[in-house]
Amino acid sequence: MGLTMRDDPPKVVDVANREWGAPKAGFALSVQQEAAQDPSALPALSVALRNVSGEPKKTVVPGWLFFYSIEITGPDGTPVPMSPFGRQLLKPERKTERVDVVLSPGEATEARIPIGSIFSMSAKGTYRVRANCVLPSGDALESNAITVVA
Repeated sequence: MGLTMRDDPPKVVDVANREWGAPKAGFALSVQQEAAQDPSALPALSVALRNVSGEPKKTVVPGWLFFYSIEITGPDGTPVPMSPFGRQLLKPERKTERVDVVLSPGEATEARIPIGSIFSMSAKGTYRVRANCVLPSGDALESNAITVVA
């Protein structure tokens, strides 16, 4: 997600200050809320996939929005449904992109997920958020859990 120019240096994900879920198959998953420049901005997440093995890892995954599954529980404790925009965005027929992921040991890649647009987060309060993904090997990764105030 985003525009990368040929002259841009590769984005380096700061892994030092992140919490991570349990590692599996040499990978770990982390989720954290992105800092908003505008206080009225909808919540967004940074989801990072990290190579925690001692060897380079290469895999092919669907586009980031289809690779990651986001679980959100609302202030009342119930699962938060997708917004009309989110349902349109994540229609199965849009799942056409494939992304090559090549990570050196300790390296991570990051995706921005605009959860405030994808999910119906209109109720004021604290939401519990977790990211999941299934690697092509079949191993399921689960991130750390965070809270997001909307």
